[in-house]
Amino acid sequence: MIERLSPDRDTTPMDRLRLALERELGPDEVVVWHGWQLARIQPRMFLIYIFAIPWTVFSLAWTGIAAAAIMGAGEDGPGLIGWAFPLFGMPFIAIGMWMLTGPFLPLLQRGRVLYVVTDRRVLKLSLLRELSVGTVPAARIGPIQRREQRDGTGTLQLAVKVGRDSDGDRQTEHFIIGEVDDVHGAQAAISRIARPAGATA
Repeated sequence: MIERLSPDRDTTPMDRLRLALERELGPDEVVVWHGWQLARIQPRMFLIYIFAIPWTVFSLAWTGIAAAAIMGAGEDGPGLIGWAFPLFGMPFIAIGMWMLTGPFLPLLQRGRVLYVVTDRRVLKLSLLRELSVGTVPAARIGPIQRREQRDGTGTLQLAVKVGRDSDGDRQTEHFIIGEVDDVHGAQAAISRIARPAGATA
């Protein structure tokens, strides 16, 4: 029997995701592999700083200069248009800060993203501001691309839909399994449940 969460109970995100998984599983559905997304900062993610740093510096400078101009306005004040200039820079500052903090996002996801392979499908359960559940039936799983580090950790990219966009160009939809331990085991489990090309129900 699945234990229900109560508002006064102090549960960890990992506990809540385990209970969420129990609710998601169908009758007789069996988990064949599971893994938590690793809280690991990737050095290559800092490449965004090449763009993020000048973007943020320019946005701060623009807003600072515009704010200084307001402070130096005469007795009549800057007026509505005068206030618009520094306010215009605020969204750009927010975008810059988001880019600067992006490489550290995996640290915030520690124990909050769970990947599961059952005998029927692949699931991703994440608990950030709210519970989010993504699922791909075994019949939709196509080619798999694996990126593996020396320590056995890595990521998987599953092709789950191939079609055409409005211009007629070929378009492939992917399901991503973020960095996990034993990525080879994850691929092996998915390969076992994936329907071979050309198979029928």
